[in-house]
Amino acid sequence: MRLIMENWRSYINEEDKEASQFRLVKPTLLQLTTEQDGASRDIVIVVHPDQTVKAYFKSSGVSGGGYKGNWIPFEGWATSERVPKGQTFTDGGKRQLDEITWVNQPYGYYALMAKTYWNVGSAKPPAGSIHDQAAQWISTLDELPEDQKPQVKKITAKRGVENNIKLFSKLNGQLHRLGAIDHSADVLNVKPRGQRLLFGFKYSE
Repeated sequence: MRLIMENWRSYINEEDKEASQFRLVKPTLLQLTTEQDGASRDIVIVVHPDQTVKAYFKSSGVSGGGYKGNWIPFEGWATSERVPKGQTFTDGGKRQLDEITWVNQPYGYYALMAKTYWNVGSAKPPAGSIHDQAAQWISTLDELPEDQKPQVKKITAKRGVENNIKLFSKLNGQLHRLGAIDHSADVLNVKPRGQRLLFGFKYSE
């Protein structure tokens, strides 16, 4: 009986240890190059100790913000602009974004990675949060022996609304099935001038 109890305690401790660890959903690192801005970003999908799932990308620094090289949690790929209610990815004519910038491509032509901490001082997760802990853990993967590092898969996102819809809808679908997209995140909220649309999702008129 004593031996059985010791083995059981060992099993429970091992289970607790496993549950307290971060891990990748798959031992794969996606290296995505986007023709839109010419940048390449590493992307991984992480299971947190509480079993929630989130995607993270390594900032290229192209968009500014001062967090180049940091791992940033995000909610998938969306239109960079807020799309007016009743319109969709293939809509949108010539329009003015700010005092000096005009565009004339459909809304789905311009994509962004919808950062979880959009407009919260920085896209970096708050210190001590589960996303901050995950970001630190991801950084340790570089220290692994070469044969233990995630396998790199390279993809190029070609410019164009149809290409964006095809690729990002597929990637968002994978995140959605994993429960990795928080549709209530600020970056996706609805405002009077519209909302950013996640590729691959249908929106009511």
